[in-house]
Amino acid sequence: MVETTEKFSEERANKFTRTEVANLLQSVIKLHKIEVKDDRFEFLGVHSPDEVPESEVPDETQKMVILFKDIASIFPFKARVEVLLHCGELFVFSTTDSVRAHINTHSNKDAKSPKPITTQDVAENIWDGLEKTLASGKK
Repeated sequence: MVETTEKFSEERANKFTRTEVANLLQSVIKLHKIEVKDDRFEFLGVHSPDEVPESEVPDETQKMVILFKDIASIFPFKARVEVLLHCGELFVFSTTDSVRAHINTHSNKDAKSPKPITTQDVAENIWDGLEKTLASGKK
């Protein structure tokens, strides 16, 4: 069994195997109805909370597909599992309830990374966003 207390998958250029993904997602597969296939995993839709009016929220029955080759890292924690893609998108699955989140970690939400994203890039983008939010609150 995979230890879920801050066990990190190593960042890598090559893709994850089906067995690795299934083991790292083990704590959330049933809860989130995740289907692990040969080269991808699928689950019901997740929408980003970024300024989307409720009337435009996508249909929750739409399947999301994540290809193993697109995964940079999988981070299993006690209360959640985070899946970071090379393009900078982050999917968060709760281990205690059916809450899921999708976050674009780029400071420019339309940007696509020309190279694989690292956890350092994610941290810098989050920090930049926090600084902008705090600065706008001081005006």
